[in-house]
Amino acid sequence: MKVLGFSGSPRANGNTDLLLKELMKGAKEAGAETEIINLSKFRFDPCISCNKCYKTGRCEVEDNFQEIYDKIMEADHIVVASPIYFMGISAWAKTLVDRCQCYWAKKYILNDPVSEYRGNITRRGVFISTAGSKVKKAFDGAMFTMRFFYDAIGVVYYKNLLYNSIDDKGVIKDHPTALKEAYEAGKEIVTK
Repeated sequence: MKVLGFSGSPRANGNTDLLLKELMKGAKEAGAETEIINLSKFRFDPCISCNKCYKTGRCEVEDNFQEIYDKIMEADHIVVASPIYFMGISAWAKTLVDRCQCYWAKKYILNDPVSEYRGNITRRGVFISTAGSKVKKAFDGAMFTMRFFYDAIGVVYYKNLLYNSIDDKGVIKDHPTALKEAYEAGKEIVTK
């Protein structure tokens, strides 16, 4: 079983990064193979709306996204961790989502969806996010985006780990439950 995590933060060891690492630690200890891709260090361009994926089901733009495409296809569970920027996910995470238009085309244009099931395993998605804002609806736009992202890639949107009023680097360590919740979520997606 493989759990693939995407870090959408440009800040190494920032709050969402720490939560993602803790989730992956739980998943690994539950027996999964884990991999984290730091999107701010991975070079790929935004979607250019060429619509070639409407014919092939694959993104035809030649860059490093092809590696990500194959990893998404092979993963049993997908985790996206992104801070909130102006009520949405970061530009790096949004570029990932936009480049997955090819999965949407595969599913809804070519009627060839990526299966939500691998034998007896339901592919699950977890969204991890922090926001500096205290606004109650700070995560609404990001969760809406994640719902459609997970649907397009054939993953059941399983769980959110959302924490507001978390802004300065590393302050998530002072939260009374966040790191433990992330660790337990990692174990849960593997064993449930």
